[in-house]
Amino acid sequence: MHETLRTRMGWLHAWIGFAFGLLLVCVFISGTVSVFDTELTRWLQPEAPPEAVSPTADALDRSLPTVHSLMVEGKWPFITFPSPRDPYLRIQHYDGAEFLSVPLDPGTGTPLPVRQTAGGTFFYNLHASLRSGETGMMFVTFSGAALLVMLGSGLIIHLRGLVSDLTLLRPHAQRLRAWLDVHVLSSVPFIPFAIVMAYTGAFIHVRTILPPVSYVTFLRTALTSAPANTAQPPPPVTTKDIPPISGMVTHAEAALGPAGFALFSGDTLLVSRTDASGPELTRDHIDFSLKTGKQTGSAFLTTPIARTQAVLTGLHYGRWAGPSMRWLYFLSGLAGTVMISSGLIFFLMKRRRQSGHLPVFRLAEGLAISVILGFPFAILGVLWANRLIPVGIPDRPIAEVRSFFILWAFSALVGLITSCSGYPLAGWKTLLWGLVLAGTLLTPLDFLTRPGATPFHAPTVFAATDLVALLAALCSFQVARRL
Repeated sequence: MHETLRTRMGWLHAWIGFAFGLLLVCVFISGTVSVFDTELTRWLQPEAPPEAVSPTADALDRSLPTVHSLMVEGKWPFITFPSPRDPYLRIQHYDGAEFLSVPLDPGTGTPLPVRQTAGGTFFYNLHASLRSGETGMMFVTFSGAALLVMLGSGLIIHLRGLVSDLTLLRPHAQRLRAWLDVHVLSSVPFIPFAIVMAYTGAFIHVRTILPPVSYVTFLRTALTSAPANTAQPPPPVTTKDIPPISGMVTHAEAALGPAGFALFSGDTLLVSRTDASGPELTRDHIDFSLKTGKQTGSAFLTTPIARTQAVLTGLHYGRWAGPSMRWLYFLSGLAGTVMISSGLIFFLMKRRRQSGHLPVFRLAEGLAISVILGFPFAILGVLWANRLIPVGIPDRPIAEVRSFFILWAFSALVGLITSCSGYPLAGWKTLLWGLVLAGTLLTPLDFLTRPGATPFHAPTVFAATDLVALLAALCSFQVARRL
């Protein structure tokens, strides 16, 4: 009976794993990178000094002309306040495609002359919705639910030999056995993290797979282009009529604790609590009139259900985490990526002798190459594009995003052509060596294109990004050398 259960769980684990594994690799890689989305935005805007003095209250008030100009254009700007992760006041707004972020001079409150960039939020959007809105969220949520099934079935399969498998790594064994060892060792120690991330990730957008209306109605709405939003935001208040907003923020912080951002909406200023205040990711806020400066309303989480939801959301996003916990999130995300990638490789290797000649198998391997190697190659390509695309061109953030999809499409083409023509090893090696070059040369590229760069010294945010890229190149080199 027990062996029958393990056999059935093995079939479920393998096929559910491959069906959703291709998507989950993208979700895990982009989610792992998004752990440091704020720091990546700073890397992508090297003109801003890595350190800044604390902004004055006058700097906050002097930013109003910039805010007002965005409101006149119909935007909904908001100001994010300095934090340990980012020492700058920033004005952010959504331009219809990306969230654009501009740091402010801490003394004058005027925007610093930095390049426009899609920033770290690009990777967050990839993780949350594959940049496909509600439909993308639905697929990501389904993949999170599938991951829970994969983790449960995997535990049943390996439960009997769990301890022995954890202490056994045979890198020089037969390739099939070696990849299975990698799969087990990268999964079992991090299963608690994977379960929490899968459950909370599916919980956050559960309405996309369990909508309060029928699936037919939901899918029709999700797949039909929404009519253009013709509603106009309320007319903005002129800057000369706005009382000092620094006083409103101080008043809000007395009730909320440290503020995270202030959103401008017509004649209302909404001051929200910082996400770093604790594991509860809330949007508790206090509202003020921009005409009088007086409080007009507030919103706080009070019900147990709402607070439970806030805790689960906060655990997934990890915005409350300090540097050490953030690195633990990052390393656990890398382990999850290795777990799924090695599982896909093991699935293909196990069936190559029997099914390797079939077109559907070659297509599957081509897709695996495109995702496992092509996706991280395209992410490195965004960093390269950020430094090589001229600073002054219009729609620069869109050009960065396009560079990602062009490189990913190129990688997919390489993987599919080599696999479908019967030479998959060439596809694996080509993209592995591409990762080696892109990761190794990113450090000199950063040094040559970063204003004020000096030899043997780099601020932490730049050194850490370059070092992670270098480690990715080293791992790719070791794998390419062994193939």
